[in-house]
Amino acid sequence: MLPLAGALALTGCADSGNEAPAASDEAQASEQAPAAEPLSSAKVKEVVEKLVADESGAQIIDGAAIAESLPQAKELVKGMNIEPAKCAELVAQQSSWDIEGINMAVATVAGAEAGESTSYSVASYEDDAKLSEIKKTVEAKDLQGCDSFSMEMQGMKLNASAEMLDATSDAEVTTATKTSISMEGTEVPMGSYTVQGLVGPNAVSISYSGAVEDEQAKIDELVKELNVAVAELEKAQ
Repeated sequence: MLPLAGALALTGCADSGNEAPAASDEAQASEQAPAAEPLSSAKVKEVVEKLVADESGAQIIDGAAIAESLPQAKELVKGMNIEPAKCAELVAQQSSWDIEGINMAVATVAGAEAGESTSYSVASYEDDAKLSEIKKTVEAKDLQGCDSFSMEMQGMKLNASAEMLDATSDAEVTTATKTSISMEGTEVPMGSYTVQGLVGPNAVSISYSGAVEDEQAKIDELVKELNVAVAELEKAQ
């Protein structure tokens, strides 16, 4: 529900035009390597399928299905009373994604306990302007003052809080967040832990929802899965 998704801009090395001592073959290869190209919709879906290949009952949706669901998600958010108002604007922006120029796929795996699930999302940016804007957002690692807000819908009021956590992975940029939900002062198992990795024009996000006894162990588990996703993205280029 928070604007935490993002991707890293295309990377490349610029030639200064000045003479310099000869670099090693490895360094020269790195400098001459072309920037990674965005993945097609089919490739993005293949990456997601590989991430949940060992999970039975995984539900996978592609970009076309995601686009069809966005109007319904937008109407759902409009029906919520979110305070403070600035957070309502941010939630609305996140829930009414304009995904034109972004190839996406998402998979959800239900857990053993009621309300427990893990989701895997991969997005590849063809639109350079959107990629640049999202890069700025995610690199800032800033909740923009919405680390705490309330949501009310159909007479039920929930209080949400979010915080940034420390995490590192094989991705070029890594973020980790924890979102907690409480109702009438009691925390409910609707919160989530999310890790995100930015790889060239691609973003991968893995999120777990449910009760957690050992927070660090859960983050480490998600980072391990994120590293697998990063490897798959690099192979798919």
